[in-house]
Amino acid sequence: MKKTVVLGLLTLPIALVALCFAHPNANVPPVKKINDAKPMTSVFDVASRDKPLAIRSEKDAARYFKGDDLVKFLKQTDFDHQFALVFAWRGSGQDQMEYSVLESFPEQVVFNYKPGRTRDLRSHVQVFALRSNVKWKMNTDSASNSSEDANEYIKVKIKGKLNNQVFAIGGETTGTVISANGVTWELDLSDSAELRGNAEKLHDRVVVVSGTLQIKRGIEIQQRWIVTVDSIKNV
Repeated sequence: MKKTVVLGLLTLPIALVALCFAHPNANVPPVKKINDAKPMTSVFDVASRDKPLAIRSEKDAARYFKGDDLVKFLKQTDFDHQFALVFAWRGSGQDQMEYSVLESFPEQVVFNYKPGRTRDLRSHVQVFALRSNVKWKMNTDSASNSSEDANEYIKVKIKGKLNNQVFAIGGETTGTVISANGVTWELDLSDSAELRGNAEKLHDRVVVVSGTLQIKRGIEIQQRWIVTVDSIKNV
């Protein structure tokens, strides 16, 4: 009788260990894409293709989603077991954000930005719900290398006067330009809140801008020369 009691007591810790290792949200997928809930345009101020916005509560969600979009977002995200990542950027219409799941426990999600080949400038928003115990990262080396290997590109460096308060018919402007020697280039700052902040501070001043040049056809403006900015430096 005593042996039976001892064996029973020995099996109890094993059961407790098993319960401890069974994660309460183990049935939740490591990552899923949310397609039909669109955040407000203000998300572009805090998110980019390399540094997504993390949303971890309904209160945070209400800052960037409104109305039906908020309802759809909350229906697909359980903040007791998940958090969300929002990627927002402007680039080629063929740009893609992909992910892979590494086999580990907990899983690791690796996001990979794939630049498109077209020269149009489109807005992109990608929203993902991740299980709360999942680790994630950007495959930044792959993104930067594929950007330069897959496309021809022109790197430019311009010293000129910055104007951060530009308006155009039909909205055919990025809102920021630099002028030098009688030539004006539009500046695309959409991927970086830091660059947009610098542009506001340096409005109407002489700066040095470095970036990648592209030409986009418009309606009112036949050719738009747009520089996707890497850096803005005060002179």
